[in-house]
Amino acid sequence: MDKLLEKNLLDPETEIHYAYHKSIKSITDMHNHDFYEIFLITKGSVMHLINGKKELLEAGTLCFVRPSDTHCYASDGNRSVELLNLAFSAHMVKAMFAYLDDGIEADRLLNCAMPPIKQIGTFQTEIIRDKMHEITVLPGMHKRQIRSEIRVLVADIMMSCFSERPDTAAAEAVPDWLVDLANEMRIKENFTEGLPRLYELSGKSPEHLTRVVKKCFSKTPTEWINEIRLQYAANLLVQTDDAIVTICMEAGYENLSHFYHLFKERYSITPAKFRKGNRKVAIPASGQTAPSFYEIPEYQNRTKSRTV
Repeated sequence: MDKLLEKNLLDPETEIHYAYHKSIKSITDMHNHDFYEIFLITKGSVMHLINGKKELLEAGTLCFVRPSDTHCYASDGNRSVELLNLAFSAHMVKAMFAYLDDGIEADRLLNCAMPPIKQIGTFQTEIIRDKMHEITVLPGMHKRQIRSEIRVLVADIMMSCFSERPDTAAAEAVPDWLVDLANEMRIKENFTEGLPRLYELSGKSPEHLTRVVKKCFSKTPTEWINEIRLQYAANLLVQTDDAIVTICMEAGYENLSHFYHLFKERYSITPAKFRKGNRKVAIPASGQTAPSFYEIPEYQNRTKSRTV
């Protein structure tokens, strides 16, 4: 069995190694390593031999492999496979989990018997693939920028794909397809389109979907979508200075009075009062019309000194 070493594979400045494989011929030997890796199946399927077990991984499968894992790939005999692989240092992982703190269950991800695996949708797969390509084609002289952007991307992947969200925490009681659907419906382009998009992504009949959602989440599909939309609207009210009517539209509502009704029903307060009670700004308002740059005393003093 081969053991791959960080010092031989990872760039010492970026702390990563990235590869996009269109064949598994060169990556099939059983191995482990002293670094971490994330791989994503972008096309086809592959047999993954991992820690003494065999798994068939389809397109959209995202896997987090730890130094304690031993694995290799094998053809499933039916389809070719394409996968992207990002290897990164133990130092980067330690820093990432320290930064994320209690927002992610580090112990569960690092110490479970099998490596964490997540099935993501086509949209998320394309986002990760495109972002990875965008970062890794930066000129080599920009290695610090590459390292920083990779850290942000890996942290985002870990939080969005491997952390236990409140509505999917009881994964044992929720079908895998519904867990995946819940992740897909957190994407703005999906939840703003509402029920039609939910039905399209699920691949289930409206009747079957309604029964399962009600059983697992104790709410109807409409209530579920409204919950996601209203949370998004609440975030915009606090984080932006957009007009309430703009936020209403951004959240997927076409009727302002309906939005007000649903928001007050959920938060027991109007959007305007919610914003007033929760919004904090880092740039204090003077209550007056902002002065032009040339009216600022400090600038006037500097200007005068230059003309003397």
